[in-house]
Amino acid sequence: MKSSSSVRILTPDLARGAALLGIAIANGITAWSLRIGDVPQGYHRTFSGIIVNNSLWDKVTIILADMFVHTRGLPMFATLLGYGVGMILVREQRKGATKKQCRAILLRRYGALILFGLLHMVFLFYGDIMFNYGLIILVLVIPMRNAKNKTLLITAGVLFVLAMVMNGALWSYLDMNAVLLHGYGHGYVQDQLVRGASLAFMYNFLQFPYILPLVGSVILIGFVAGRNGVLEHPEQFRTPMRIAAAITVIIVIAVGLPVGLASLGILGHEKFFYILNSLVGMASGPGTVVWISWIAGWVERRKFTDTLPIRMLTALGRMSMTGYVLQSVAFIFIMTPWFLGIGSGQSVAIVAVTATGIWLVTLVFAYLWSLTGNRGPLEIAHRSIGYKKNRVYGETPQLAPAS
Repeated sequence: MKSSSSVRILTPDLARGAALLGIAIANGITAWSLRIGDVPQGYHRTFSGIIVNNSLWDKVTIILADMFVHTRGLPMFATLLGYGVGMILVREQRKGATKKQCRAILLRRYGALILFGLLHMVFLFYGDIMFNYGLIILVLVIPMRNAKNKTLLITAGVLFVLAMVMNGALWSYLDMNAVLLHGYGHGYVQDQLVRGASLAFMYNFLQFPYILPLVGSVILIGFVAGRNGVLEHPEQFRTPMRIAAAITVIIVIAVGLPVGLASLGILGHEKFFYILNSLVGMASGPGTVVWISWIAGWVERRKFTDTLPIRMLTALGRMSMTGYVLQSVAFIFIMTPWFLGIGSGQSVAIVAVTATGIWLVTLVFAYLWSLTGNRGPLEIAHRSIGYKKNRVYGETPQLAPAS
């Protein structure tokens, strides 16, 4: 059996690679495929996608997407982002970095993430996540990086409850059709540039107070896990890992399934269940990472790490930023009505298949790129901005508190 350190390497890569599939499908259904104009006869629009002529395939897709896709990939990414911050902090401290030097490294790295997210939001996809995730690291995680685990976990719990109250109150008064079902059709300038710039420079900051507690709570949990090496030493954290995994299963069944049933009209109150999943679903992130860590362990025990599917998935995971942005480029050319328009305004099943195809293109690209032995293109650029060359530290490590 391989060491836990190898599981540590495999798990985040598998998780990010798989999460990008979920993000592609979710964004395809809730953003890229939406088209302005009246819905044709026989088309039924829901928050979870369009059902055409009462199609069984569309209904099955909606159920599966609400259980396993919507508000599943993003919280997993948030957990892994926090985990990465914790790993970086411990690594630099072990090299002898002072608290001031650690802060500078994190500021540069996640300041660069904000810059990349801003450019992505304005020019490619208004629904970018990198901008807000990087901003949360700067305003929440970095200031609390030296806090004790208990303090961080309590803070995460308080923030999550606060997010339920704030976002629940706000969303209950919003016209969800106006918020969620705006689409493409005016052209690149109005659909993307104007909308992206508005979000980046005005609306995004207005909604950030609502995003911060919701996403920040999950990132903090990931940060605590990363600082304590949970994935490196799973045998030491069996109980919390099992609890997190159980929470994810409960959310998938008790929250995700009702959303799908409400979208199909079997249950009422579609808006309520959609909001519930969008909020409570964020708590699925840590548990999803745990499930993938168990899968990674099984893959290693079976010696499947060198099989082509695993190598392709981990290659995409290693260059997840490039893969995420490449998705947006592909969606613009393939799905928007001002280019090919494949899947635009179509049934949820067609959109899901198209999005999966886009993800497969990024998967192949990542694997072929990995054969060069280089990091992904955006990962190279991010690293060059986020790290100073020839960093020199003191000789005495300054480790973060563990409890």
